[in-house]
Formats: sequence, structure tokens, C-alpha cells
Amino acid sequence: MGLFSSNYSRPGPGVSKDTPKDNRFVHYWKIYGRHFWDLMKLNLLFAIPAVLLLVAAFIISLATGNVLLAGLPLIALSPFMAGLTYETRNFIREEHVFVLHDFGSKLKENWKQFLANGIITYIVYEILLIAIPFYSQNQEKLGPVISIIALALSMAVLFIFTAMQFYIPLEIVTFDMKLSQMYKNAGIFAISALGWNLIGFLISAFLVFLLWFCVYLGAYVPLFLFIIVLLAIFLLWSFWSYTINSLIYPTVNRLMIQPTLKKESEERGEPLPEEDPAFTDWDSMHEDDSEDNEDEDED
Repeated sequence: MGLFSSNYSRPGPGVSKDTPKDNRFVHYWKIYGRHFWDLMKLNLLFAIPAVLLLVAAFIISLATGNVLLAGLPLIALSPFMAGLTYETRNFIREEHVFVLHDFGSKLKENWKQFLANGIITYIVYEILLIAIPFYSQNQEKLGPVISIIALALSMAVLFIFTAMQFYIPLEIVTFDMKLSQMYKNAGIFAISALGWNLIGFLISAFLVFLLWFCVYLGAYVPLFLFIIVLLAIFLLWSFWSYTINSLIYPTVNRLMIQPTLKKESEERGEPLPEEDPAFTDWDSMHEDDSEDNEDEDED
């Protein structure tokens, strides 16, 4: 039995090796521009539950003053990541998407694993939310060496776990395997693709800061609240998902998808289909006229 579930579509024949290839940055913007309106529709679908649950979290925060309780509604947002991730992945692979239908079908198909991942994510981030301020504010009590080491480890866990969350949604909508195995793979990717993960981490941090900054200024200039509402409804979520998946997909493709397709093709005695350029890590690709006629690319 193959590794991939029924929600994985085998890539098409691709393009000729002689076709000029855009660099990764240009390729990213070409696809984004081509699917801009679909990405806006997708963002609107995700924004409906996202805004409602964020408002619920804000109300709980005001009512209780408890950050731990305020984060609980966001667990319910996790299953909706299925539709968002699946469709942005397909845009990257330049596969057709039915925005409304695919969003609902992938939500129904994958909600259990996404919800489980959401619970785990909530627990880990809440622990880090307690640990990082504790170690930074109790240096005299714990001792400078212990507190600095503990703080550094906590920050490392924050980065690695956040990087893992880039990969896990993509793995869920692409592969048929246990969540524990997905976590193992994501942990490997979080370290092996450190450069791309750092870029994704910085982009995510910038978007969070942008949200906070607009909300902060909105208290003085209502226009900024209007801006953040427009971003949340039409742009923010799909842009983030598309950007993160664009950064990480070549790694997943090179280390998981292509080896599995090769194995399955060999078992059936069929040649491996030529890679679509949308799957290729352009910055590190090199041509290799091997016996298998495959392009092997390295990060």
C-alpha cells in the first residue's frame, strides 16, 4: 500500500528540462498573482471562523484576565487550517482548486488530526508563555547561569516547535500516516531546513507584530482598525499559508514525496514522472543526467 492517502494527487508530466526556470522569488510572485482572487476568496472563508474565534478569545481575556483561558477558543480554529493548507498547497503545485468545495471537504476529511494538533499546540505555547517570562524575571532567584540556559532552551523550543507547525498541516493534507510520525518528520525538517524555517519564523513574527501595531494604533486612529479588519478578511491568512507552504514545500517534496513516488513507480515497473517545476527548490537545484533521468535538488 502506498504512503499517500486519497487526497494526494500525482503530479502531471511537468515541463521540458530545456524550459527556462524562474528563480524561486519570481516563481512565488507569478503564482501568487495568478491566483490572487482565489486566494482572497479562500481568505474570506477562513476569516469567518478566525475572526469569530479571535473575538471570543478577546472577550474571555477581558472578562477573566487569564491568558490561558483566552487561548482556548483558538483550538477550535485548528480544523479550518485543513482547507486553508490544502488549497494553498495546490496553488503552489498549480493544481486546480474548487475554493468552496475543497475547503469544506478537506475540513471534513482532516478535522480530527488538525484538532489534535491544535490541542498539542495550545498546551506547548501556553507552557512556553509561562516559562519564558519566568526564567527572564527570576535570574536572581535561580542564578544567572541556570536562568540563561533555561531561557535559551525555552526560546529554542519556541523556534523549533513553531517551525514544526509549518510542516505538520502540510503533512496532514498530503500523507496518510499517524500524527506522531508527522511530528517526528516535522522535527527533522525544522532542523534540516533551518534557513527557510528562519525566514518563515521572521515573516510570521512580522505579521503578528503588524496585527498588534494596527490594533494598538487603532485605539488612537480608528482608520488602523479598519485596515486590520480588511487585512484579516481579504488577505492575511491565505497570504501567510501560501508563503509558508512556498518556503517549505520543496523540502517536503525532495525528502518525502519524490522518494515515495520513486518507490511506488519502481514497484509498478513504471518510470517516475518528470517533476513539475512548481515542486523544485530552484535556488539549490542542479541538473543530473542519472540513469533514472531525475533532477536531484538540495537545499
